[in-house]
Amino acid sequence: MADKQLHTIKFDGVTVEYDANALKRWSVQKKIARSLSDPQKGAYEAYEAYDVILCGKSDEVAEKLGDDGEKMAELVQRIVAVVGGDAKN
Repeated sequence: MADKQLHTIKFDGVTVEYDANALKRWSVQKKIARSLSDPQKGAYEAYEAYDVILCGKSDEVAEKLGDDGEKMAELVQRIVAVVGGDAKN
């Protein structure tokens, strides 16, 4: 397993640390895919993936974002876009 590649992103006034290498892991990609293919059954998978991406601090980040699930999903989407953009360079 690759070492963590820690970065920060500013989102909704909150600075959040994330592991860019987490998005390269098959297990994380699989959890995200399951959550997208079946949102009801895959919700727990998404939460587990968020926790890995956010270095075990997804609950703390959610609290800072007002316990807003949509903001958490948007945050992770933004992180995926940033990491994906870096991969293309």
